[in-house]
Amino acid sequence: MLPLPALPEPTAHEQQFRRQALMAVVAVSLATSAFGLMVAYPLNWGPSVATGLALLTVKNVLFLLWLQVFARHYVLVGALHLAILAVTGVAKFAHAVLVEEMVRGLGSYSYWLPLTYVVAFLVFPARVATGVSVAIFAALATIFGLWLSGGQALAESQQANSALLVQVLLSHVTFISFFVLFGLLQRRYVGALAAAQSEARAGYLDALTGVANRRQLALWLGGHLQREAREPLSVVLFDLDRFKQINDTHGHDYGDEVLRRTAAAVTGALRRGTLFGRWGGEEFLVILPGAGAAEAQGVAERIRAAVADVPYDRVLQVTVSLGVAQALPGERLESVLKRADDALYAAKHAGRNQVKAA
Repeated sequence: MLPLPALPEPTAHEQQFRRQALMAVVAVSLATSAFGLMVAYPLNWGPSVATGLALLTVKNVLFLLWLQVFARHYVLVGALHLAILAVTGVAKFAHAVLVEEMVRGLGSYSYWLPLTYVVAFLVFPARVATGVSVAIFAALATIFGLWLSGGQALAESQQANSALLVQVLLSHVTFISFFVLFGLLQRRYVGALAAAQSEARAGYLDALTGVANRRQLALWLGGHLQREAREPLSVVLFDLDRFKQINDTHGHDYGDEVLRRTAAAVTGALRRGTLFGRWGGEEFLVILPGAGAAEAQGVAERIRAAVADVPYDRVLQVTVSLGVAQALPGERLESVLKRADDALYAAKHAGRNQVKAA
């Protein structure tokens, strides 16, 4: 026999969703069992029913606490919750049909059996959940078959009961089919959404270095410039010194590697969340909302040092020249970048590997 393919591991977001959904199901079960316990005595439901509701309430409280304290145990908690629901529900159903012969109906607990399918598809992957659901349905169908084999199906009262049992089984088939179809549609929707998000991100990321591209940088900078000038805004524009010589000497593939290592080094030197990307070619741009020219020059010095410290497996020293400009009130994007570019070329003319401010 060919081995079955391994089930894919759920993502962190999917695990969080499943745990929270399971907590919601257990919380609803707790509310219903607690409500039933409150009205059991006034309505004279009997001590056995009240005891059962009390046990259900305690079980639901313990499961909620378990999920709250040990979040990663949601599969175990869900499996236990499912097992209790399934075993108790099938047993009650069998007792009502085979022992009591439905004199008092199918029993109140039997109406909660569809909840087992909800828990199964919340806790387990679709293939496992489908298998568990089919097994529960098979147990119910077996009970129905045993009842039919009793030889009383032709009695008038039994004809009405057989119609009721068929309707119950058909409703369970409907529940299982719905969850299977819903899971299939959900996976397709999530896949399409992930693909769309990936394409959208690709449109705003530089394919070579993985940092933001010119389009994203322009959107960031334009958005900040359009806001009211309540705080300063500075930019750092820099490019690699003698990059053409690097390409000519070591080849364009190694030149691409230099760009990748430069982007990685700058990302590591900047604070998390700093707006940084590749402006084009060997030029990069850093946008610093809330930073004045002096603070931006400090950031530029960190960038210069980080790039100069990048190790290479060839005789190669990579440096950058940087231009800093603080946006003026009401200044347009093109003007800010022009002043930063002028400062950058001033740094190059002054000897490269240094910072100049506009």
